[in-house]
Amino acid sequence: MHGSIAPGLQTQTTPSSSRALAHRQCKGLRSPQRAQWRQRVAPAQPQLGVGSTSAVHDAEDKWIKRALEAIVPDSTQLPQPLANLQSSCVSSLATMRMPTNRNEDYRFTDISQLLQNSLGTAATAGAGDVAAAHAARGLKQAAAATVVVVDGVVNQQLSSTGDLPAGVFVGDLTAAPQDVVGVALGAQSRSRGGPFAVLNGASVRGVVVVHVPANTVVPAPIHILYLASGAAAADGRAPAASPRLLVVLEEGAVAEVVEEFGGVAGTAAATPAAAREAQASAPLAYLTNAVAEVELDDGAVLKHSYVELESVGAAHIKATLVNQGRESSYSMVEARVGGSLSRHDLDVEQLGEGTKTQMRSFLLCGDRQLHDLHSKLKLDHPNGEASQLHKCIVSSPTGRGVFDGNVRVNRLAQKTDAQQLSRNLLLVPRATVNVKPNLQIIADDVKCTHGCTVSDLEEEELFYLRARGINSEAARRMLVYSFGREVVQGLGDEVLQARVEHCVQQTLASFTSAL
Repeated sequence: MHGSIAPGLQTQTTPSSSRALAHRQCKGLRSPQRAQWRQRVAPAQPQLGVGSTSAVHDAEDKWIKRALEAIVPDSTQLPQPLANLQSSCVSSLATMRMPTNRNEDYRFTDISQLLQNSLGTAATAGAGDVAAAHAARGLKQAAAATVVVVDGVVNQQLSSTGDLPAGVFVGDLTAAPQDVVGVALGAQSRSRGGPFAVLNGASVRGVVVVHVPANTVVPAPIHILYLASGAAAADGRAPAASPRLLVVLEEGAVAEVVEEFGGVAGTAAATPAAAREAQASAPLAYLTNAVAEVELDDGAVLKHSYVELESVGAAHIKATLVNQGRESSYSMVEARVGGSLSRHDLDVEQLGEGTKTQMRSFLLCGDRQLHDLHSKLKLDHPNGEASQLHKCIVSSPTGRGVFDGNVRVNRLAQKTDAQQLSRNLLLVPRATVNVKPNLQIIADDVKCTHGCTVSDLEEEELFYLRARGINSEAARRMLVYSFGREVVQGLGDEVLQARVEHCVQQTLASFTSAL
């Protein structure tokens, strides 16, 4: 029951083409199966939410204003680079509106429930709770450095820089090389970040900086753990944190960075069904609004792992902005399992010839979970390489996955080799996925392909396993597990891989009706 989108000059999955694709996919099925399949892959109609009228836009302006009043720190207490960033971002927010379902980029991502909450700064978290949450992660001792960030601020007691090569800096912005920070901090988010990224710049209280000088190789991963305490803010406001990462690799430098996000209260996957049900009508548990800026000089190589394991009822918004110099290599592997609402805006620009970009993502959408990936990749120079593999599993009728992947091959990007593939697995009726792969090719001497599949598990594969004595439920679990394993095994830390796999198993076990 697989369908595909044929490669073309400029192709995207629109509502009409989705229906045509669904028709092709369900040919040959029995009538009841065909009816159910059409129900599952029909494009969801966007519902008007917050921001659908001018009156609501005014309310959104007030939301931004309240957020700035509540979570923006005193600029006199910030280091000068952060004070400068805050000033420019506060000015930009004065003319911004929070997105609504009428914005194409948020057509299927409803943030109205998030905007119904007033934000505040998290209260001081208990040291014991934070230490226990840190210890439970079992961070790999072989890491070159481990930085722990609690509610957006670096926790020096739990962080360790280990034995870094000479000249390499990993730590808080206040001790970082100021010539690097002054040039790179905010350079991308000011022009390419949306309102959430700008809000991060206005409210950020600390920045983790990773700087690797020219021709230096960091032999082990740099692990950054972001913990949200969820400690209630004043006046019943939802606690919000604005963690930020700046990675600068000079010419010929090589490094691996692992970002892991989670809550002190544990992951959504480990939360009992009754608690998830109660949280559905409860206020926002907390908001993590993160930004990562990556600058790769010529010939630099970065492997970047990103894992989101937030607590139930949490919202997670992240922007990753990447500039790649000539012959540099950037590899992103992401896995998202936690929280109630998560969105990742991944924006990569190839700024030189012979540049390589690889993006792999795995999203698991369980009960009342929405995971959204919006990616942009722009190629402007010859001999570039790009590949994107997106995988999404929706295991609940109340789960939703969203993918909007844009690859633009401009006129000067001759000899480009680019592939994009989105594979989506819907395990139950009424599970929803909205997919829009978009490959725009202006250059005329390229090798580019893209495709999309939306399906249930293959009956032939299930039959193969059952014929070998494996019961139906175990067979389905094996196939679902292997579907995501292809991406998860690319994470840089074996301990982290095991943690993600455990959360996947917990989520799937919570929905036995799907299996």
